[in-house]
Amino acid sequence: MENVVVRITKKDDDSDRFTVLEQVLEEAGFWDKLEKRFVESGKSKKDFLIAVKPNLMMYYKKNDINVITEPALVEHLINKIAAKGYTNIALVESQNVFGNWFENRDVLNVADQAGYNPINYRIVDLTMDVVAHVYKGSLGTYLVGKTWKDADFRISFAKNKTHISCYYTLTIKNIYGTTPEQNKFREYHVDREIDIVTIEMIKEFPVHFGIVDGIWSADGILGLKADYKPNHTKTLIAGENIIAVDIVGGKKMGLDPMKNSFVRLAVETFGKPEIFPHADTTEYKDWKNVGILAPHILDYGEEFYDIANKLGYICSEMDTVAFPKKYEESWFKENVRYIFLNIFRVLNKAGIL
Repeated sequence: MENVVVRITKKDDDSDRFTVLEQVLEEAGFWDKLEKRFVESGKSKKDFLIAVKPNLMMYYKKNDINVITEPALVEHLINKIAAKGYTNIALVESQNVFGNWFENRDVLNVADQAGYNPINYRIVDLTMDVVAHVYKGSLGTYLVGKTWKDADFRISFAKNKTHISCYYTLTIKNIYGTTPEQNKFREYHVDREIDIVTIEMIKEFPVHFGIVDGIWSADGILGLKADYKPNHTKTLIAGENIIAVDIVGGKKMGLDPMKNSFVRLAVETFGKPEIFPHADTTEYKDWKNVGILAPHILDYGEEFYDIANKLGYICSEMDTVAFPKKYEESWFKENVRYIFLNIFRVLNKAGIL
């Protein structure tokens, strides 16, 4: 049976969240798993490569940090690993579709804007780190970030949030962010199937541990990219089996996890894990899920790349001082975008989106 540990912060200001993180890691067997992998590798601690994949690239401005894994939590994890003598630690991400429309969206710059300060680790942009790899499945001969490929221990440190295309995104969907192409919309939504590609990545490069940052969560239809009224869920989830972690996480949102195409495909590929009965699946208070039609509408709509790409830009807010627009758009398009974004803000703050 798989052990998935769920713990909540007790203080309203979450000042105990680092202690709670240490608690869930200990109880979920993180240190035992890491030590076992290290011994099996036969490497020294300076050569044993640990890759941590947070949710980072959805960062767009400082006053809505709740759509990404909290940098302070990620760095606390890394510091604890480094304190055990491991010195070869990489925080990894790849560029995403925001780079279609905005400048400075490389991983190192986004990490800097989000507040990362690499001391015991390095930051690797997987889009700029690619090597060829022969996959056993549908990807065939394709690309992968070398650091992710070479890692001896892979950690998915996801954010707790909803997602319009699959109801919610946790540790499995987070691995989609290791796919190397920047224009993910064209490459993985239009030309390939996003969930199949993600499962192929996990098959080829297994994830050894999953953590979910649900201290503050982004819910509702905009949860994947913005939340002006985040849900203070005060929760951290951790486990060795990322499918089990995501099943528990989905249940806490009041969802059937099998409705999530990533979870469903992972179960079909790797099998459904048995989870210890003590795993806390108590539903979050006042949680807002994505409507049942949204994933189906998006699945069809994304096939029309040019239209969907324009809509993606119109619906994406951005700190344009840190990330200037790549192109000067027409007065009409900019005003349409301004109106859309303000409607989204109002509806989101009102709890409608």
